[in-house]
Amino acid sequence: MEPWTPADLPMDWTKIISRGIYAVYKENPELGLDKMFEYAILETMDGEPFDIYVALSVVYFQLRKEHIGESPFVIDRDKVLKKLRQTLINNKEKLMNYFEWTCGNYEKGMWGKVVRIDEICKEEFNISIL
Repeated sequence: MEPWTPADLPMDWTKIISRGIYAVYKENPELGLDKMFEYAILETMDGEPFDIYVALSVVYFQLRKEHIGESPFVIDRDKVLKKLRQTLINNKEKLMNYFEWTCGNYEKGMWGKVVRIDEICKEEFNISIL
């Protein structure tokens, strides 16, 4: 059965991560794809609102996969969440004015989605992204 990919995502990264990054990591952990993956997330947070949206989505996806035991590695939550929080707060105004993708479903644009994901993370993982 084909894994479900939400229609509101900007690309097919859920499959790329699961079938590509995770698969290669399992076969060749010495390549350090886990660290490259983490670095890419951190770098993406330095971008524009779309990039921040992608970084947030990937972090949320990774947290979920770690929580259900489907990720072969864990990211450095302290480092990643610290930068994510800082990025979100520093870009709050821009995010409130970003209405692309599903962010248009929220009165406060992407910031509304951020708040929603924060609530889910608190409920499901007992962590806050804000």
